[in-house]
Amino acid sequence: MNRLYSHILVATDGSSFSEAAVCYAMRLAKATGARLTIIHVANVHGYVEVLWHDMRRRYREEGKKVLEEVREHCSIEGIEADTLLEEGAPYLKIVEAARRLNCDLIILGSHGHSGLEKLLLGSVTERVIGISPVPVVVVPPDFKHLKKGKHVHGER
Repeated sequence: MNRLYSHILVATDGSSFSEAAVCYAMRLAKATGARLTIIHVANVHGYVEVLWHDMRRRYREEGKKVLEEVREHCSIEGIEADTLLEEGAPYLKIVEAARRLNCDLIILGSHGHSGLEKLLLGSVTERVIGISPVPVVVVPPDFKHLKKGKHVHGER
């Protein structure tokens, strides 16, 4: 069977912006029969060594929680999804994972948890678009999406 997409990678940081991207990815995976992998990148780069271990543990725990919540949401909708927790610069880890897993599409939210970092480093989404070897879909935060079997307007 020749499918439009065979493996979709969607990134989440737990924000409502990435929730819209995850819901879009779920809908697309369900419609195309594509495999779905959800990635969360613990952004621990840039911390001094003294803080490294504590921050790393905290970010990994937060990432595991986010991924488990998303996996449960997928399960409710009848979608099987793999999860992947990475550490490092989010845009690099997202693109590296897409290459390593042979994904043929990356889905991202238009915003995320970035604050001042976005102003200083540029958005993760823009950077992924700039170096991705596969198409990237950017989902706006107000995308109407499925939530527990119902169509709802994106919440913030």
